[in-house]
Amino acid sequence: YEPDLVRARRKGKYKRQKFWAAGVNDVWCADQHDKWKRFGLALHVCVDPFSGKIKWLKVWWTNNNPRLIFSYYLECVREGGYICMVTQSDLGSENFCMAKGHTYIQQAMNPDLFGTLQHRWRREKKNVQPEIVWSNVQWRFTPGFEDILESPHNIFKWIFILWMQAELNVYQLSVNQTAKHHQKHKVVPQDGAPDDIKEFPELYRAHDFRINIDPNAECLKEAERLYAPPDRLYELVPPEFAKSAEYYYGQLGRPEITRNTVWNVYMDLLVMFKENMMHVVEGWNLTAYNKNFDEDHELVEEVRREIQAEETLMIDGEDCYIGGVNDGLGPEAVDGEVEWSDSDSTEEIDIIHATLLIPEE
Repeated sequence: YEPDLVRARRKGKYKRQKFWAAGVNDVWCADQHDKWKRFGLALHVCVDPFSGKIKWLKVWWTNNNPRLIFSYYLECVREGGYICMVTQSDLGSENFCMAKGHTYIQQAMNPDLFGTLQHRWRREKKNVQPEIVWSNVQWRFTPGFEDILESPHNIFKWIFILWMQAELNVYQLSVNQTAKHHQKHKVVPQDGAPDDIKEFPELYRAHDFRINIDPNAECLKEAERLYAPPDRLYELVPPEFAKSAEYYYGQLGRPEITRNTVWNVYMDLLVMFKENMMHVVEGWNLTAYNKNFDEDHELVEEVRREIQAEETLMIDGEDCYIGGVNDGLGPEAVDGEVEWSDSDSTEEIDIIHATLLIPEE
């Protein structure tokens, strides 16, 4: 797909990326994955690059609508009861509401932040950590599923998206509860699972930058009203179709849906629709993928103007720090010390993190 990069890699000229974060919840990095859109399935992920914890891993019939992406953020915040210092994504318009919504919440909680966007934009190949997650998904999760989904027929979203989300939830749980392989060029905690590092950063001599927030806080409600209001976008299928699908699924005995049975359940359900209400089915969008809801151009332009009115975070000299400490310059102004890699950076590094250590008493 990227012949120039392939040629550069073969010639040993591939430029490796490096970045660092100061601690847990310093920054959350989000990204979309489009390789399954040919099946009508659109993926989205957010990860804490310091701990490696996947904050969300979602599948829906679109990942282009900014309101939907911000709704993922709000769900995560309400479930955890805290926010990060800054969010990060590529420059796509689907991330506008998350960028402005997170900034709105931060500014509501800390008026000193007014006028500064609490989000970092990373250009192509710079939003590294989510790309690593997608690479792992492609190698560890995808095999077997594409064989099931590959079909000349429209995929029955009412079955497949809910089943796929359940499978992704299991994968996310497994990643978050498994310690990563040790890598000598990383100085983040590597002897613990992401969930352990997130819950007990002090055991790893790391700092947690979470900002606690009441899940029912007014600023969350207002941010949702502005940037993720109720909409048909959040419907898997039209309500009338969902009622019929539930009824016919019950008629089938509500069989368990697994990778071994999902296609048979889909075919049986489709037969029942065709036999009982073919004239209605022909008028429905069985794919549940409506491009009219894929993007919201008016909202995008409005939020774009709001974002442009905000100052961006400052960057360190090498543009390697991606968090929000010290207005984006890094943890120099925070109590503690920064432990760097013992390498003098004379060799290429895939990713390098700095750990903000808590002084021992």
